[in-house]
Amino acid sequence: MPSYEVLYFDGAGRAEIIRIMLSIAKADWKDTRIQGKDWPRVKPTTPLESLPVLKIDGVSHVQSVALARYAGRLAGWYPDDPLEALVVDETMESLNEIMSKAPKSNDPGELKKLREEYQETTLTKYAGFFEAAIQKNGGVGFSKKPSIADIAMKSVVTGVSTGDWTHIDPTFFDTYPGIMATVKMVEDNEDIKAYYAPK
Repeated sequence: MPSYEVLYFDGAGRAEIIRIMLSIAKADWKDTRIQGKDWPRVKPTTPLESLPVLKIDGVSHVQSVALARYAGRLAGWYPDDPLEALVVDETMESLNEIMSKAPKSNDPGELKKLREEYQETTLTKYAGFFEAAIQKNGGVGFSKKPSIADIAMKSVVTGVSTGDWTHIDPTFFDTYPGIMATVKMVEDNEDIKAYYAPK
């Protein structure tokens, strides 16, 4: 089996799914956490001056969704069925979109207004899309077996519910039964529990 190294900042962010999948796959891997003060020095050494980077036998690869998909295949958390894989992929891309579309502003009043509008429009539209996909799959998860999309969905829901998304209602996702059932499924998964147990 190849050797792997995950390079990312000292937090969950866009690398956590990759870390979890490599752990579940029992891969030979190293978790390299880049401190903020070291980033200016490390940045030019990465292929696109961005993180995460996954080194496979010393060769660097990039793009968080592509890396999560690769690691998901190693761990058995990515569907073999092409249509199920498409649903997982569109979910991953859509979750990235809602994070990138979240408004930013240095003006506190403007940020509050923009984030409230974002919740009512963009976030509500995407949440309905996710819920419909989960219900089509039977009410839990985006594919027949647990997938990287389920973990990504949980990450976003957790971020909102813990107040990390400023001015977004922490209970926003509570009214979406499929999304909440998917979050619980991930939380109750024994492989996920085993990953977080030492932490």
